[in-house]
Amino acid sequence: MARFSLQLELLRLENLKLASAHETMVSRGPSHFLALLFSTLTILCSLTAPAARSQEKTGGIVVHVQLEDKSSYDQGAAVNLYTFAGAPVGVATTVGGQAVFGNLPKATYALEVVAPGFERFTQSVEISTNGDQQYVYVMLKPLAGFKASLAQSGPPILAPNAQKELNKALETLRANNLEESKKYLEKASRNAPSNPDVNYLWGMYYAQTSDWGHAQAYWEKAIQVYPRHSFSLAALGQLSVQNGDYPKAIEYLGHAVDAAPSSWRYEQQLAQAYLLHNENDQAQKHAERALELGKDRANSAQLILAKSLLRQGQPALAQKALNALLAQHPSDSDSQEASKLLSSLTHPEPEVAVAPTPVPAMTAIPEVKKPAPVASSYIRDELLPPAKWMPPDVDESMPAVESGAACPLQKIQDETGKRVRGFVDGVNRISATEALEHEVVDRYGLTTKHETRKFTYVESLQEIKPGMYRVEEYRNGTMGLDVFPERLASLGLGSLVMIFHPAYRDEYEVTCEGASRWHGVQTWQIHFRQRADRPSRLREYSVAKQVFPVALRGRAWIAADTYQVVSLETDMVAPIPQIRLKAEHISIDYTPVKFQKGNEELWLPQNAELFFDLAGRRIHRRHHFSNYLLFSVDEKQKIAEPPMNIESDAAPVAQPKF
Repeated sequence: MARFSLQLELLRLENLKLASAHETMVSRGPSHFLALLFSTLTILCSLTAPAARSQEKTGGIVVHVQLEDKSSYDQGAAVNLYTFAGAPVGVATTVGGQAVFGNLPKATYALEVVAPGFERFTQSVEISTNGDQQYVYVMLKPLAGFKASLAQSGPPILAPNAQKELNKALETLRANNLEESKKYLEKASRNAPSNPDVNYLWGMYYAQTSDWGHAQAYWEKAIQVYPRHSFSLAALGQLSVQNGDYPKAIEYLGHAVDAAPSSWRYEQQLAQAYLLHNENDQAQKHAERALELGKDRANSAQLILAKSLLRQGQPALAQKALNALLAQHPSDSDSQEASKLLSSLTHPEPEVAVAPTPVPAMTAIPEVKKPAPVASSYIRDELLPPAKWMPPDVDESMPAVESGAACPLQKIQDETGKRVRGFVDGVNRISATEALEHEVVDRYGLTTKHETRKFTYVESLQEIKPGMYRVEEYRNGTMGLDVFPERLASLGLGSLVMIFHPAYRDEYEVTCEGASRWHGVQTWQIHFRQRADRPSRLREYSVAKQVFPVALRGRAWIAADTYQVVSLETDMVAPIPQIRLKAEHISIDYTPVKFQKGNEELWLPQNAELFFDLAGRRIHRRHHFSNYLLFSVDEKQKIAEPPMNIESDAAPVAQPKF
């Protein structure tokens, strides 16, 4: 059985340390350790690079990575050290803008620093005498079109007392109790006047009193302190829409989407701004992305999509979007507008003869009017952080499907099983660049901790005997937990696709819900649930020496033409009270990677998001994978243009945007 894991170490107050990941797995000593397993992980060896052993190791290299303004680059750059002949010596990820290599023999080395959005940095470094300590200061230069301000570290974290006051301010703002909100904000401001969250909520306070000048000033102050403050960027974008400044709205909302790429709400707002600016292709693109991310929660995006399609001369697709919207029983305003528009499509005005040659009537192109002044209830619903920090359960509602399409479930299972089996057979050794965002979220929806890391990721997946697989994963040359924030290691993210592997699929109840769309591509929407009479083999939680199997349920979108799994979401069948695991939600998007030699194409994870409510803590993590390398051909590959029209928010590092 394949072992794919997510390991988490929860330390007691003694804060005891462990020497290795193996000790974490067996949970030695008085500390309490928790290992979360995606299925079962087999660890054989580590990938640490050999350094010269014949020489005495005495020197060291300290690398400081900075932005052009000389502030530390805190996102976690990858620092690679090689011998002058090119043999690898070590790999490190900067912490606080610094990486250290110690115990190095006298020699000349080649240093390489890689950070997304910046030019690759290389420099030779010489350790010439015993005890020599070399300091290297790296000034990152952004690539063309990349704003270095967006590469800053996470927002400043509030002290506990200030955070408590801010949470109360947010709670009273949601209740529209402005008098109490002001009291709490004043207390928070005394402790942290420059904190972006504090300034953002001050802006929300003034917005709910319709004092837009003060609201704008506070939101602008928030993004001056932290340029990636998505709440303030979205608020400024919506304010620009309200003022009719659509280019500015597109700029702000585009930054909000970059800062929070999993937010369907920001994608929907950006689509609306593009529609108002008559950029209909972009409106279509972001409306479709909003629907993919938010499913039925982003139902209003169907109306934006329909209008953009009509403007591009695609009434049949517009009609599909309107039918999907009305099937979900939208709000009165959306329902009335969609019904009127649909009626104009299905019952066009009769032809009117004004000359010997009749002129056929045309379906009216929908006019997009400037939004009416916003109400305080809209501000609370659209601009405040959502009270529910985790996405809805997959069974809370079923995303809309197209009517009239017969679903060949058996063929879908058979063909998808072949694709997954081909993935297992074809992947010998894979490496990639992995970017990780880690957040701890409080019960009010505010981020209390934010970290980013970047890894050189290596995976090997092999079938060692029928029905049994071995997976090895390395990040920066190690399988230890120390490279991850809070020693929480998320492993085997691509393994959930094994649900459709012939060795596992009979363990799930599978139903086809109908035809749907993903990135504009026709897909089959498949629901699955662990069977009660079969063991749960793909995921388990291991606490000390006890194992808690996790039964999964979820939904997958499978391409109708290629039968590849393109997107997948899961939840647990039931909580695990013994380890205080209340909820877990995972979503993964897959993308085709074309390897030039051997003409091989594999579908591999591009983005993966994990949400946990575990032991009283709410954790959100986002992984992005790029620059895949297939070791068997030993050549770097890019995520290539797929054979179908797929759009993506892939990082701009050596990748096209789909």
